[in-house]
Amino acid sequence: MKTNKKWFWLAFVVILICMQIGGALGIYIIGREEGVFDYSLLLSMFQGTLGGLVIVLLFIFYRKKRKPKLPEFDERSMLLMKRYFLGALYVVFIGSAAIVVTLGFLGVKTVEVGMLAVYLSILFIVVGMGALVTARLY
Repeated sequence: MKTNKKWFWLAFVVILICMQIGGALGIYIIGREEGVFDYSLLLSMFQGTLGGLVIVLLFIFYRKKRKPKLPEFDERSMLLMKRYFLGALYVVFIGSAAIVVTLGFLGVKTVEVGMLAVYLSILFIVVGMGALVTARLY
């Protein structure tokens, strides 16, 4: 039990450090492109990351206090999630293929990257919300 807790906190710290490095690198790239290094962005990046850390820690504390010994997932939940993601995979593949075929028949030769980003964002939101609903069904 103690090693699981150690690995959890180690992974948490590594993810937090990677987020900080990625944010700082992004701010550096923005500054290099514009020629102005805005350090207030760096401060807001650190505040946002640490704010997210506090929210996650409060959520973990609240969950342990409310249900101390209740497991989050059991075998039934895993089976439901597996079936949901398998079904979602087929729906996404068949739906995307249908969209590509329809666009091909309509004579569309190129697709904007922005439209792809919107499509993928909507897809991730729908699949993620479905996963949340499926996780609560057991």
